[in-house]
Amino acid sequence: MVEDITYKVLWVDDQKEIVESTKLDADKYGIELDHYSNWQEAEIALENNFEDYTAIILDAYCQIKPTENIKEEFINAVLPSLSKVFGRKQKFIPWYILSAGTMNLFSHTVNCAEYQHNTEEWGRMLYIKDVPDEDPKNSHFLFENIRRVGKNQSNNIVLFRHKEVFSYLGKDKLIDERARTLMLKMLSVLYAPDENIKYEYAGNPLRKVLEYIFRAARKMGFLTNHVFDADDHLILLNASRYLAGFTIDCYEGKTVVGNARWGNEGPKRFGGGGDSVFPNDISSLVLNILNYSSSESHTEEETPYFIDELNKELFLGYVLQLCHVIKWFGKYTDQHPNVEENRKKQVEIKQSPKEKNPEKKKKEEKKDVTPHHQLSAEDYKGKKYMISSDGVTRFCGRCKLDPSISLSSQLITIEEVVPNEGDDMDKYPYIVTRVSLNN
Repeated sequence: MVEDITYKVLWVDDQKEIVESTKLDADKYGIELDHYSNWQEAEIALENNFEDYTAIILDAYCQIKPTENIKEEFINAVLPSLSKVFGRKQKFIPWYILSAGTMNLFSHTVNCAEYQHNTEEWGRMLYIKDVPDEDPKNSHFLFENIRRVGKNQSNNIVLFRHKEVFSYLGKDKLIDERARTLMLKMLSVLYAPDENIKYEYAGNPLRKVLEYIFRAARKMGFLTNHVFDADDHLILLNASRYLAGFTIDCYEGKTVVGNARWGNEGPKRFGGGGDSVFPNDISSLVLNILNYSSSESHTEEETPYFIDELNKELFLGYVLQLCHVIKWFGKYTDQHPNVEENRKKQVEIKQSPKEKNPEKKKKEEKKDVTPHHQLSAEDYKGKKYMISSDGVTRFCGRCKLDPSISLSSQLITIEEVVPNEGDDMDKYPYIVTRVSLNN
């Protein structure tokens, strides 16, 4: 019985008629074949998604480029490229040959390939299509071997120990397959530190995975479009607040045009009485991860991000918290699969310009807006001011304190003001000679 874990394998073969049947056979062994018909495209996928792959399967008689004819020396042409990729990544991926029975004509190719194949650890290198089931070179023995070898690889240890997390990550799954690649790489640092010495990422990986979760939430109808700007950039903090049950402002440019929330409104705090997608503990975890990883960038940004060796444990702690968030969100989605029903809980409150910030408008109407240059000495009497470090110059316009006044409080009421006849009278026409202190 196949364990509940899927291994992803890069497969290069140009025979279109066998692709679907071979994929079905591999699927029985928990193997997902990522198929390419030529090495040029396969190499790009390997370079970009190296951490995703458990193994590589190569046809012996295939195309280097999509526009070229099939090359009999395909393997000999591919192996140098493969070695360069391994060198850049500082890691090997087990690779195998699965070809037609005529492969025995290319004994020289096989002999050359065996020098680069770690047969002792990876098992048999060469397998043949369409041989009897009991033949050791049958493809089902290849798939069994890949599973055996995969269990001892750090990435596949990660997949096994966190199989529930990865059940929601990948192609055609809830959360984008790019999040799967990032989670594999981050967790591999935890389980195989010696194989992952260089802690370098293109952009902050914690923040990127959170953004993929939020985008999945929008796809499932849990998250309003108002947390995305005109360029489809996600405002992470707003997304977090919305899913936590907060009412958020909706913008057109820099203008607030309304509010949005999820379901019934409650107290604006975690664990309040209103509806929310995230419960209290998940909201707190997400906010902590955002605070740690900084939310002022987006998934398409590729600024190099390095894990400081001194902060490695802290970083990995947040990675494990992110695992918990993914599992919780996946289960929540399983329980609420109806996108249209989910969207019905998105509440939008539009405001006209006259209705916006009525309390602020009232305060502005009550506020004394008479310019300081129009105030006389009498106008200053009875007014309250906060004292700045250089007296009342910052808050009282054109007044300054009499040097004889010693203040023990920062809040004062002006009692007496006299004209200033000193050299600085242009800057300070008045001198405050008596004040009362306010506690």
